[in-house]
Amino acid sequence: PTFPPTQPPTFPPTFPPTTTPAPTPPLQCQLNCYGESSVPVPLPGGDGNGVPAGSLETCRALCRESPGCEAIVYGKSMCYGKKDVRTSLCQPGAGDYITEMVTEMPWGTCTLMGEPHVLTFDNPNGLMGDITQSDVGDYWLVRSAELQIQGRFGFSERFPTRSSVTGVAVTGTAIQGHVLTAEYVGPAKGYAGFHATWNGQAILNMGFPATYDSPDGLLHARLDNMNPQDFHIQARHTIGGVSGDLPSYLFEMPNIRIYMLLGDDTANLVITIRRPHGSIDGYCGNFN
Repeated sequence: PTFPPTQPPTFPPTFPPTTTPAPTPPLQCQLNCYGESSVPVPLPGGDGNGVPAGSLETCRALCRESPGCEAIVYGKSMCYGKKDVRTSLCQPGAGDYITEMVTEMPWGTCTLMGEPHVLTFDNPNGLMGDITQSDVGDYWLVRSAELQIQGRFGFSERFPTRSSVTGVAVTGTAIQGHVLTAEYVGPAKGYAGFHATWNGQAILNMGFPATYDSPDGLLHARLDNMNPQDFHIQARHTIGGVSGDLPSYLFEMPNIRIYMLLGDDTANLVITIRRPHGSIDGYCGNFN
């Protein structure tokens, strides 16, 4: 991943207008995205269980001919049409299979928990270790032309010398220039000390549980007891115990879902997005 600048940007972020980037060439991964990691799409002459294809180019063409096909898995001269690929659930291709995005980008998950440890889009299950940032500040988590997400890291009573996630901010053309923020402001402990805003206006502040739908239908937000492990197997790390539903935020926007487990004065964060077009950097990685 490309790490954030030495001088962190302001929070919440402000960004100049951006133009829609040019289409990105197909994204190819050394993964076998079968089973729960994707939805099968029938290709010409098939029933969703794959068809023979003599080359990757032939397989790609079959996908383009098939309604709903977003990606292919190709290997051993077989071609499989796919949609809604979630790379965090794919298996290694082991040199036999590749997954290529043909018409749409894949879904990925980035998780921040504890001090915080960061599991990137390309390492969602921590098979290659994790990234740890223990200094306080506002840092880029996702930075692209279409989508910008920043995290606020701060000290807490439990960790007075090592930072944890205390807030998040989201904006960009992907959400039509709106700005979402959620952060711990205190002085109350737990969910009552957290504050969420949409374009600077407080939301989810009318008791517990609470919901909010933006007037344009772009944002659906919820404050409620939820199971962190429904969003990532390690989402309970440090502040979530071992079982049970816990106070949480859930923010859902087109192609974006952000889950926050709310601790006493810190949070764990699970970011799930469909990969934006163009280049990406930030602590969540380059998603390539």
